Amino acid sequence: MAIVDLTALRRDIASLNEQGTHTVSGSAFDFGCPEVDRIFRNGLARGALHEVLAEESGDAGAATGFVIALALRASSDQSPILWVEEDFIGTEHGFPYAPGLDHLGLNPDRLIIVRCSSPQDVLKAASDSLGIRGTGAVIIAPWSNPKCLDLTASRKLLLNAQQTDVPAFLLRLGAVPSENAAATRWLISAAPSQSAGANAPGNPVFEAKLIRNKQGMTGQWLLQWESEDHVFQRVEPVSGAMVSPSSYRSSQTRKSAT
Repeated sequence: MAIVDLTALRRDIASLNEQGTHTVSGSAFDFGCPEVDRIFRNGLARGALHEVLAEESGDAGAATGFVIALALRASSDQSPILWVEEDFIGTEHGFPYAPGLDHLGLNPDRLIIVRCSSPQDVLKAASDSLGIRGTGAVIIAPWSNPKCLDLTASRKLLLNAQQTDVPAFLLRLGAVPSENAAATRWLISAAPSQSAGANAPGNPVFEAKLIRNKQGMTGQWLLQWESEDHVFQRVEPVSGAMVSPSSYRSSQTRKSAT
């Protein structure tokens, strides 16, 4: 069983918060993209639970990048971001890579990673972490569809997020949609990006499908993440030949490692 020293975690977060002066006003955030933002009447609630799923197993990296982008939109420039994940996630998809995080616009020094041996520990650590005021965001990543991630458990995460106004992002890898208390549910797949020139990689592009929205409307967009400005921009599909996705297999429910 993973043991998380929350006293030390609170101390670390307080220390990190002292380094920044910018704060997020209000209790909502947006995409910075008018085509998406008009779907949400008053923005997306910060003190809420938002769920992101990978459409295919090969889209795990895209879903992870999208969650990081949302966390950056929802948090202040210096506030710490907690990443609470099950060990099996690292076995299947690897661990966060500092240069990759920096490319997305996330200073690796802001990221605090908590690894747990079971989904029960992930939910416990995430619930406790959401109770720490001053946290920029909490990313919660249990593997697949564990039985413990039910409506009751997700409501507890939601309530803790509401009490401290800390956004909670539920990253679902190797999973299929299931009933929970998430305010929004996103289905994410990778899309080709425009080169920045000289064959250099461009900004990441996501095919984002909003398949659940408690405010009502849903939608689908091709969104480019502007890493320097921390905003999303709607883009048109890239024309020309693309790599076949045939090597990707469909996401399937798999038993969580305990």
